[in-house]
Amino acid sequence: MTSIAVAFVHGVEIDDPGFAARPAAMLRAAFARAAGMSRTDADDALVVEAVNWAPHIEQRQRELFARMYSEEGARTFFDGQLERLVKRLNAGRAGALAPLAGWLLLPFLPGIPGLRGLRGPRGLRYPGARWLMLHFGGDIIAYDRQRNEANYVAAHESLARALARLAEKAGDAAPLCVLAHSFGSVLVSDYVYDQQETLRGRKLVPDRVRAAMGTSALARGETLAWLYTMGSPLALWSLRYPDATLDKPIDFPGPDIAGRRTALQSEWVNFHDPDDVAAYPLRPLGPAYEQQVTMDRAIEVRGPWPPFQTPLVHPFYWTDGTLMEAVGRSLAKGWRHLNP
Repeated sequence: MTSIAVAFVHGVEIDDPGFAARPAAMLRAAFARAAGMSRTDADDALVVEAVNWAPHIEQRQRELFARMYSEEGARTFFDGQLERLVKRLNAGRAGALAPLAGWLLLPFLPGIPGLRGLRGPRGLRYPGARWLMLHFGGDIIAYDRQRNEANYVAAHESLARALARLAEKAGDAAPLCVLAHSFGSVLVSDYVYDQQETLRGRKLVPDRVRAAMGTSALARGETLAWLYTMGSPLALWSLRYPDATLDKPIDFPGPDIAGRRTALQSEWVNFHDPDDVAAYPLRPLGPAYEQQVTMDRAIEVRGPWPPFQTPLVHPFYWTDGTLMEAVGRSLAKGWRHLNP
């Protein structure tokens, strides 16, 4: 049996190795229904790997927060309480929004041991909101290759290692599916772009990344057959290059898949919720995007709370049933071609 390799890539995030557990289960269930197979067989057909690239950058963020709020109690409280709430959001638990918002909107937290210094000489209010800004906005700032290549390389190295693990488990020729949320779509785009430009002679792949991926064609993105970007800010990210045109996407699909694109029904679908202010369509960026991106698909990410009709919907693509059903059906069609 030929398997499909599936990589889940998170966006701006805390260190949460389990972020992909629920979406992976939902995708396998959707795939099993569409392919008419058991869940056990679906586990073999889809070989899944979560790409957790946050840890390297997160350590620097913790150090900065500790410099601003020196009390051990402050660091312990925020790294414990708020991380638990963010992980609940990652699992699609909308009920975590209310308590998280409560902590973010409090200017002081005087009743918690170890937080007396929050009224100290620096006078920094809203420590919860600052914690969130450090961990989420800080990812974007730290990643910029033009400012600090070390963080850029570390993030790409994490992706390369994950793809190399997929190649070992699924086979180096296995067609690759990538689901990338939010800033993770920027990471994937940059990674594949560097690989493709290196093949053209520009040597953009750092040595550490090259060592991490080894000789794997899959890890170089050459077997990329399905790309699903969700809540993607790629259109915004293109503005970092003031002298460049906007219409320079990666070549899709990968070169090992190009001759089988129609048979595999290979596709790049960009999912965006109209209420998500971080997410933009990609095809309007220019003719090249129109050629490479199969579809900009507007979806209503569903949930029981009113926040799902506001920009707060951004974290919940991972656990949207409509989205995972669509991806599962597409992969089932490709799998049938691979396993006639």
